[in-house]
Amino acid sequence: MKQLTPKEQGLLEELYRSDERKGEILHSLGKMGSMITLTFLLPFALEKGEEVRKAALAAVHQITSRLRTQDFIGLDQYIRRLTPYSNRNQLEAWHELLPEDIRNFSINDEADLSFIGICSFHRNGYVREAAIEVLLKQVTGAEIPFLLIRLNDWQPKIRYLAFKACKVRFRPNYVKHFLESIFLLKHLSAYYNREKFSDFLEEIDAMFRHPDNRDVLRSGFRSKDPVVRRFCFDLALNLHDIDPDEVIAAALIQKDAMIRLQTVRYLCRQDDNERLRKWLDRIRRDVFPSIRQLALQAYVDRLPEESTDALLAALLDGHKSIREMTRFYLRDKKIDLVAFYREKLRDAEEQVIPIAIVGVGETGVKADDQSILPFLLHENERIQRAAMKALAMLNPDDHIEVFIRALQTNKRSASREARQILADRVELRHTDMLWEMLEKDVGLHVKKNILFLFSKMNKADSISLLLRACVVQEKEIRDDAILHVEYWLNGYNKRFYLRLKDEQCEKISHTLEAVRKFLPEDIAESVESLLAK
Repeated sequence: MKQLTPKEQGLLEELYRSDERKGEILHSLGKMGSMITLTFLLPFALEKGEEVRKAALAAVHQITSRLRTQDFIGLDQYIRRLTPYSNRNQLEAWHELLPEDIRNFSINDEADLSFIGICSFHRNGYVREAAIEVLLKQVTGAEIPFLLIRLNDWQPKIRYLAFKACKVRFRPNYVKHFLESIFLLKHLSAYYNREKFSDFLEEIDAMFRHPDNRDVLRSGFRSKDPVVRRFCFDLALNLHDIDPDEVIAAALIQKDAMIRLQTVRYLCRQDDNERLRKWLDRIRRDVFPSIRQLALQAYVDRLPEESTDALLAALLDGHKSIREMTRFYLRDKKIDLVAFYREKLRDAEEQVIPIAIVGVGETGVKADDQSILPFLLHENERIQRAAMKALAMLNPDDHIEVFIRALQTNKRSASREARQILADRVELRHTDMLWEMLEKDVGLHVKKNILFLFSKMNKADSISLLLRACVVQEKEIRDDAILHVEYWLNGYNKRFYLRLKDEQCEKISHTLEAVRKFLPEDIAESVESLLAK
């Protein structure tokens, strides 16, 4: 559960101290507050003063309205675990809440109902029972989440009251409210074990499936809750009186990739090839790689006569696993794959070039590195990065200095790509080139990448280089170098161990003397202690 932010903490402290700004502070906390903030507002909802009480109730309702249905489970567990000694000074009124206070509470609006719902989470079983009795009389639908949670109460009487309240709401006008609480119903099925609710859940399922509730089911396609949307699409696809094409069309425009994925899986399970063919061209262009992969598999398995064109197009897919899958299925077609990618390097549009470059790297031979080298100077950052990846696949050892020079690019992601390639390949013989670059007027991201490479070298050489970097001109880089030194020292005898030779100790000692005034004293002493071993 999210902790209080400093701003919330400050406002709560002022709320408990001040009598003048309570309404204003409660209003601010209602707009920004979290579940924990809500807990500290509960005593103010019990105050006698009408102005403060209404402001507190409104704030509690605001926070409750922002919660997802599944958040009520965590809130229930958190509030029930508050003992009489938990924040006693602030929450005394809440701890001392009595069943009579609940029964006498007048519900005039949604804010009042939200507060009584929160009272059904109280540690005192008699208070929870009174809250359920009050909720039983409410008919807005907002009471449903609170009733469903109490179905697993450890007090049998409370479970019975909640069950009775839910049963009497098995009416057409309540279907939409049960639907919005589908997460709690699934949770009831999977985790609630104090009672058997199989019959109860079957009745609700039958209610969702009833032909009279199709409009409610379709409205769930537009729900703000992704759990509700996924449930509605899944159910609608398996109902015989709804046109599948209607559901598929609505599902494939959803931003939620899981809805699109479950819809495509449904399509691929069906025997109707005509329906599959109707949607496949659209599906194979989906932004989600798993969906594109399913589309390709469907072409291969169900429409083999049309699969070749789809597979050739997929050779230029941006996702590596899809390109590999495509090449696997084209292995018997006698297609010269590296020639295919080389041709795309010359003729393709700019957005295709990075994929073609990587394709050459994945399928080519060592000599193909010459066709990749010119792209290292391309203005497009994505193309630069792809060129480095391809070189690393084709012939990395002959191009270490090329990768080192590529670190200097002002394209941050391309510089980072070069750093990653060099991390396992850079050696002591390359340090002069790296150190010369570190002293030049290059971007801070370049210098940070060089420090990272120093840290990846042989441990004995690494500490000398990192100490030496603690005197560079830029304070940000000096601080970064000190952090690397500290990390090295913390790892000694834990993540690694080495026995330093005399010449290595002498080099580290000489470097330490040159940079000591830039180092925190404890780090300098740790290095001296290391040298003394």
